[in-house]
This record gives sequence, structure tokens and C-alpha cells, in this order.
Amino acid sequence: SLNYERIPNIGYYFEGGLIVDSLNQLSSFYGQYSPGTKLAVFNDSVRLENPNFTLYSDTLHYRTDSKIATILGPSVIVSDSGTIRSSRGWYDTVNDKALLLDRSEVESGVRILTGDSILYDRVSGVGEVHGRMSLIDTLQRAILEGEVGYYNERTGYAFATDSALFLEYSQGDTLFLHADTLQMMTIDSVYREVKAFYGVRFFRTDLQGVCDSMQLNTRDSILYMYTEPILWNENYQLYGDTIAIYMNDSTIDHAHVIQFAFAAQHVDSSYYNQLKGNDLKAYFEGQALRRIEVSGNAESIFYPQEKTGEKVGMNETKSGFLTIWVKDNQLDKLKIWPSPTGTMTPIPQLTSDQKTLDDFYWFDYIRPKNRDDIYQVIKRKAAEAPK
Repeated sequence: SLNYERIPNIGYYFEGGLIVDSLNQLSSFYGQYSPGTKLAVFNDSVRLENPNFTLYSDTLHYRTDSKIATILGPSVIVSDSGTIRSSRGWYDTVNDKALLLDRSEVESGVRILTGDSILYDRVSGVGEVHGRMSLIDTLQRAILEGEVGYYNERTGYAFATDSALFLEYSQGDTLFLHADTLQMMTIDSVYREVKAFYGVRFFRTDLQGVCDSMQLNTRDSILYMYTEPILWNENYQLYGDTIAIYMNDSTIDHAHVIQFAFAAQHVDSSYYNQLKGNDLKAYFEGQALRRIEVSGNAESIFYPQEKTGEKVGMNETKSGFLTIWVKDNQLDKLKIWPSPTGTMTPIPQLTSDQKTLDDFYWFDYIRPKNRDDIYQVIKRKAAEAPK
């Protein structure tokens, strides 16, 4: 049945019907149309069929002149490129563009883009997000978040800023990484590249770090840290010019500190075991440090201990190369070559200047303590800036 009221110039049906124009066919249980305003209103079991997609909704307004559908209730848009879920917004059926509000969602293959406001272009595959952006990769188990973001489903490129966060949970331990700006690029169905710029801080239960910029490449499982990088594992601290972290499945295999390198371990109170050189490699087993190799101008300070835990003295060495082995978080063996020199100084005879090598700093106040601490803005003290 179809009713028409002449004075308001409105036609309507309430037991199911269709409104058809040159581009779209719309059906619903209740619908009305005003020829004067070109506005159609649909309620209950709404279906908009377009050559490129199908829209299912609870409540929908549609203008036959501009062919723009206004979403006013829970809706789903299904196409060959993916699925859109929204409860408020509009869709331009001519240009295939949409503004989606109220925490809408765009699903494309294995990736789900969510935000308070999404400006989406189905033709180019680009979604611009404002407010609580979240991009979830369900295949590679990664999440990119931020207050402002961008995602191109055609190229796999994503961008996030303002409280930007990257989570990688493909293995047993989740990586929480924060920076001012984050970029994620999909290389193929398996590999991706993540870049972080300005104020990088990350936390894993076995590994924490800070630097100015960072790059993670899942193809070769290497994480590069640039500009004043610092890395922590348990009570060990590594820092230098550049740090490359080589991952092995879910755990770290080894870290390479390039050019200038410094490693320190807190022993107790004001005593620290220290290693310094041109190049340093730290090897891990499980989540614990097992061996450190220093190449070029190797210097060390160690505090050997009796079985009772009492320090024997301070052992200071210089050589071309140095290797230490660690067992139960303590020095197990030390190898230095060629032509090493060294001294052993009793603890009572030590002065404060003798306790540390040049360029030693303990950056524990910068270290991320937990997953929420990565958002803290902590600067190095002026006296601890790199020379």
C-alpha cells in the first residue's frame, strides 16, 4: 500500500516498499519521500543497493538529487573491498566517500580501522581518523593507535600521532612502543616496517629502551635505535651511538652497539660494573644476558665478589678486545687480549673518581618502568648529554 498526502506533498508506505533512482535502489519496512525537498526517510530493515556496495541500516535519510545517504542508526556497508560499521554519518554514493562518526569502523581484509571520526574514500582506500584511532592487524597481531591517524588500505601505509602507540603481540611478550609520530608500512602479507620519530620509549618485560628515532623491520627481525639510544635488560644498561637489536622469534638474540658503546651493571649502592669500547655486542639466552664482546679500545671496571657477596676490590683493565661471560646475573669469566693491562685496587683505597670510566652515566631515572610509563616525557640532564 502507498499513501500520498497532497498538502505536505509526501508519499509514504508502512508495509514494505521501494524507492528507486538512476543509481540506487532503496527498500525498507517504512519509507517516505518528499518530491519538493528530494528527501527520502527510511526506517526498519533498510537496504540500499548500489552497483559497488550494499548498505544495511536501521534508520536512513537519502537525497535523490545529491544521492547522499545520511546514517542515523546502526548500519553496515558491505562491498568487495571490505565492511563499514557506523551508527551516524553520511555516504556519498556518487563519489564513494563517507564521513563516519560515533566510533565507526572500517574493515579491510585482516585490518580494522576504528575512530571517533573517519573520513573514508572507498575508491582510493584512504581513511583519515580524528579521535582515538585504532588500526588492528589481526593476521600479524599488531595495533597502531593515536588521536590523529591515516590509513591507506591499497598500499598498507598507516600513520599515527598525538599519544601514538604501537603494540606488537604476535609472540608471548607484548611490545608497547610510544613516540610522537609512528608509521607502519606493509611490505607483504607477512612482513611490515614500523618507524618511530621523536621521543621514542618502549617497554617489554625483558627489554626497555629510549631513543630519538627507531625502525623495526619484521623481515629480518631487527630493531634499530638512533640518536642517544639507551637499552635496559634486568640490571644491565647499554648505550652508545646506534643500537641494533636482533630478535629471535619472541626473544632477543643479541644487541649490537655501534661505534661508541658503553655497558653498565648496577652491583650495589654506588658500585657499577662497566665496559666501554668502539663496538659492543651483547648476547642473550631466553630473557637474560649471557655474554658481552667489546672490540676496539676496550676498557672495563669490575668488582669481583667472594661467595659471601663481599667485594674483593676494583679490577680495572685496558686492552684491544674483551669478552665477559655472565652467569646468574654475575660475572662468570673474563677474557682480554692482546697485551692487556690491569690493576686491582682494594675497596678502602678507592676514591669516587676511580669508581667510573669516562662517559659513564646511570640513566635509571629515564627507564620506562611499565607499559603506562612510556608516555612520560623525561629529558637527559644537561651534564649527561653525549660529547
